[in-house]
Amino acid sequence: MAQHKLWNGRDIRSIEFYLAIVGLVIAAYLTIYHYSASVPLACPDSGTVDCAYVLTSSFSMLFGIPIALYGLAFFAMEILLILFDWKWDLLYLNALGITFVVYLLYAEYELGKICIYCTAVHILVISLLILSALNLRRK
Repeated sequence: MAQHKLWNGRDIRSIEFYLAIVGLVIAAYLTIYHYSASVPLACPDSGTVDCAYVLTSSFSMLFGIPIALYGLAFFAMEILLILFDWKWDLLYLNALGITFVVYLLYAEYELGKICIYCTAVHILVISLLILSALNLRRK
């Protein structure tokens, strides 16, 4: 009897690709927000969820570069690596992405505020890491 695979490599790559596109759109939106005062931020701004507070805090910059711009570069690179099917490089990139997730979670903890866009990116990066690890198993 043939072994049934729930997901084949093409399925995983497609899911990775679409998740990376979503991440790229979020990162682009947050980068535009950072550089343009005229772009409204569609997020609550009171209570625990306060994207504007998080995105304008001292944690929103790293080495003088907005975190959102790092995210834009990350997701653009993610898409390229998926398209070229460079599995190990993709796994390494996603492992690096997890370090940013840890940094951002620490920042939100210190600020006592949560950004829903940041949380979405956290979920995307964790999902991409899991999928890239699963993708290594395919032939």
